[in-house]
Amino acid sequence: MNESLSRVLIGAKELNKWVAVKHLTNKQLRGLNLIELEDTGLLLVHRHAEEGMLMKLTLKGYLYCKN
Repeated sequence: MNESLSRVLIGAKELNKWVAVKHLTNKQLRGLNLIELEDTGLLLVHRHAEEGMLMKLTLKGYLYCKN
C-alpha cells in the first residue's frame, strides 16, 4: 500500500472516520485492489449513496500499516 495512503487511513482510523475514495488521488490508489484488501481483512469498503465508495482500516489493517 502507498505510504501516503497508509498515513491517511491510519489518521482516519485513529479518529474513527471513513475516507471517501473521491478525495484520494490516482497516485495513492494506483495498483491498489480494494476487493483483495477487503477479502484479506485489512480494509472495510462501504458504498454510500451520496459520498460514493468509503474506506476504513480494520484493526488488522491498522496494525499492518503501523509496522
